[in-house]
Amino acid sequence: MRMGRRTALALVCLALPGLALVTGPAAAPDGASPLSGLPGGAGKPVVMVKYGNARPDRPHYGLNQADLIYVEEVEWGLTRIAAMFHTRLPAVVGPTRSARISDLEILEQFERPGLVFSGANDVLLKAVRKSNAVSLSPSDRPDFYYRNLSKEAPHNQMVRLASLMAKEKNLSAVQDVGFVFDAVIPAGGSKATKFQASWPSAKVSGAWTKAGWQISFDGSVHRDAQTKALLVPRTVVLQFAEHRESAYGDRFGGKTPFVKTVGEGRAVVLRNGQSFEARWARPDKASGTTFSVAGAVLAFDVGQVFVVLVDQKAKKGEVTFGG
Repeated sequence: MRMGRRTALALVCLALPGLALVTGPAAAPDGASPLSGLPGGAGKPVVMVKYGNARPDRPHYGLNQADLIYVEEVEWGLTRIAAMFHTRLPAVVGPTRSARISDLEILEQFERPGLVFSGANDVLLKAVRKSNAVSLSPSDRPDFYYRNLSKEAPHNQMVRLASLMAKEKNLSAVQDVGFVFDAVIPAGGSKATKFQASWPSAKVSGAWTKAGWQISFDGSVHRDAQTKALLVPRTVVLQFAEHRESAYGDRFGGKTPFVKTVGEGRAVVLRNGQSFEARWARPDKASGTTFSVAGAVLAFDVGQVFVVLVDQKAKKGEVTFGG
């Protein structure tokens, strides 16, 4: 009864002044994606694509077309990207890199999502096989992967995503993930036109523009490798979550952080050049995540959502935002 638990989150709330509230699990129009509020998403499957995010991995292909993007810490203070595609499926995405244990907990909010990744070590591969995700790695779907010879391995593995998904018949329809969307700007926010999150070996930042939050990685504005389009999500979420050392790691001795997305904690929601201090809550693995202010659900803007998973114990200066 996974859907029942999610629907229970949508009980009618008493409206509080200055907050955008809804009386159901989504304020987006009928047929919209529960991941972005964009039209045309209902009933379609969802797939996570694991992108590398080190300098040699960039520029990315197709990332600006994702509905929902997670930035997560991996070994050595680097980050990788877990991008959820749903309403639009680019012809080509990548470079794809290996999965991490944190990805599997994110994917448990869906029934049978797809997982596009370059591979993983043997221990993690067993965890992927036991998970609810459908593995769509090169070992499983070799006909849809190729190497971009203009880049060096391992930062050059690409996947023909639209063609791959056209052949997949075993993925479930997308489900509610707890988000609420409304183009109307909630009251009660504070001016915020920039943000930054940093790790020992990586940095992500953004500046508010009329088009959305213009994203930069390691100080460089992101442009799509093919179209040169900017990455401009409408809503950015700085989600403070527990980071703990996992039993997994890379072949060089780096330890993989497990980013726990089940639970609750602080969040800063950035939309329309404003910031909102919020709380996030995901009661169990099958549930979506709600974001609220003073107990009232806070609506995201309609469009791409960009979630930066930062350590709840982040030191002063590692996460900043403001005007």
